[in-house]
Amino acid sequence: MFTSISIVSLLSYFLLGVIGWITYKIFIWPYYVSPLRKIPGPPSDNPILGNLQSLLSSVDSTDPKLEWVRKYGNIVKYNGLFNKPTLLVTDPKIIQDILTSSKAYDFVKSHNEFNLALLGNGLVFAEGDDHKRQRKMMTPTFTHGNIKEMVPTFIRVASTLKGLIEKEINQGNSNINLSPYISKTTLDIIGLVGFSYEFNSLTSSNELAAAYESLFNKQLSILQIAVMMAATYIPIIKDISTAMDVNFKNACEVISRVSRQLVEEKYKEAENGELKNKDLLSLLINTNKILPDEEKMTFEELKNQIMTFLMAGHETTSIAISWALYLLAQHPHEQDKLREELVKAFPDKSNFNPTYDEINSLEYLNCVIKENLRLIPPVPVVSRFNVKDEVFGEYMIPKNTETLIGTSVLQRSTELWGPTAENFDPKRWLDPSTTNAANLNYLPFLNGPRGCIGNKVALAEAKIILGMLIRNFVFQPTKGFKIKKASFPLTKPDPYLGLTVSIIES
Repeated sequence: MFTSISIVSLLSYFLLGVIGWITYKIFIWPYYVSPLRKIPGPPSDNPILGNLQSLLSSVDSTDPKLEWVRKYGNIVKYNGLFNKPTLLVTDPKIIQDILTSSKAYDFVKSHNEFNLALLGNGLVFAEGDDHKRQRKMMTPTFTHGNIKEMVPTFIRVASTLKGLIEKEINQGNSNINLSPYISKTTLDIIGLVGFSYEFNSLTSSNELAAAYESLFNKQLSILQIAVMMAATYIPIIKDISTAMDVNFKNACEVISRVSRQLVEEKYKEAENGELKNKDLLSLLINTNKILPDEEKMTFEELKNQIMTFLMAGHETTSIAISWALYLLAQHPHEQDKLREELVKAFPDKSNFNPTYDEINSLEYLNCVIKENLRLIPPVPVVSRFNVKDEVFGEYMIPKNTETLIGTSVLQRSTELWGPTAENFDPKRWLDPSTTNAANLNYLPFLNGPRGCIGNKVALAEAKIILGMLIRNFVFQPTKGFKIKKASFPLTKPDPYLGLTVSIIES
């Protein structure tokens, strides 16, 4: 009897303790104790979700982050999951300190279990000395000469895309869902330039393309997103959620298995002395063979790089091209101006075969790509945690504070970009003062030691595909079809990129 009463008492005290801890963390700490409480920002919308619902809803024209910065300044405190105080920073100097200064490695990324399952623990998530070692080894792979040799592959796959769109139109379908076409185009390209592997997802069924489509072509609910974020703090949630989401689990297994197979095949070629291709993985393995043991990548690290290449090398580029087509459809004058440049450079549209230097010499194409990435960067925010106490402006920031670098807000600031900051205006990049201002305020690929290592590949690929499409087709909005901007996990067109497309005959 005594034992039973004691157990009940202990359970009661434990339950009271849990309730007290939760009350403290959600209702007391954020408002009365946290060193961040004096930083201005929006009131919490919900004690559990904080301001996440505002942040993660599909966005039409008004971005809450932009409104917050205009109202509260360049350092904003908002409430994350369970009312956790979180920062949004758009001050260029602070952002440069986080990204490019000697303190860059003092700001680490969140190792969200879901992101790791998709991208692997490769260059994107490696930290400190591991990141420096991997980056040093991989940098020679992305030389100017290697990227130039990729251009014929970009053109070949883009030509296949062009042919498929022509086929749809000739069959009487001018209102086309372009999202799967563009996503499969960039997947096929990364397969070839990344691994000399023919996915052929544009012309046949492919399990890897199906896996990515199942993951990214559906809009997650706020609850699903909250569960994914909660897994960062309570790892067991990831296991429970993954077990419940069979689709996510199966897709991640496909991505991991295909990545492993690609590395295994290349290793076998290397053992037979046959690894002579110039794809990224072959170059990495050949470099790896001659490095000292302490600098070499393990098999698992190489597999993780493949997962990173597959995700970052196709999905973000696909999104950038999609929004460029959307913006050009919404601004027909700009589309016509770009087409004029392309027609002048390539009078015979059946012979669109530019070299790397030729595609980069097209001034207005370059302006369109830059303006598109300024207005709608594929990754609108980047999260960092400071490993030690920092000072942002007049505020002391305790270690382990989550800080969002608001690149999408920075790139639409009227203070930095003028009164037309929210307009799609490619010709702004013809003004030398814009280019000068962009050194600090234009970060679609970030900057510094954690900047995107494949940015030149992505830019060349996007220019080739966009050039091929605008030279051959006219894109217009589809009457009655509304496209919104999904905000998580990437800024994809929601529900998809649906445009009315017609063939240029002459």
